[in-house]
Amino acid sequence: MRNIHPGEILREDIINGNELSVTAAAKLLGVTRTTLSNVLNQKSDISPEMCFRIAAVFGGTPEVWASLQTKYNLAAVAEKVKQYNLTPYHPHARTA
Repeated sequence: MRNIHPGEILREDIINGNELSVTAAAKLLGVTRTTLSNVLNQKSDISPEMCFRIAAVFGGTPEVWASLQTKYNLAAVAEKVKQYNLTPYHPHARTA
C-alpha cells in the first residue's frame, strides 16, 4: 500500500473536493499560500499548529491530522532503518 502524505489528502479531499484554490484555502487557514503549498506538495510536514488550523476551518480533530502525519513519517523511515542492520539489545549477552 502506498504511503500517502497528509498534504495529499488535504489537497485532494478537502481543497479540490470543495473546489477551493490554494490561495483561498490558505486565507481560510490564516497561512501564506507558500506555507500551504509546501504542505500540499509534500515539501513540509503538517505541524501541530497546522493540525489545529485544519480542524478549526475544515472540521475533524487535530489528532487525526497529527496521526496521519506521524504514520506517514514512520512508514517513510521504516525501510531506511532496515539498512542499518540493527540488532536487539540483550542485557545478559556479551558484546564484542
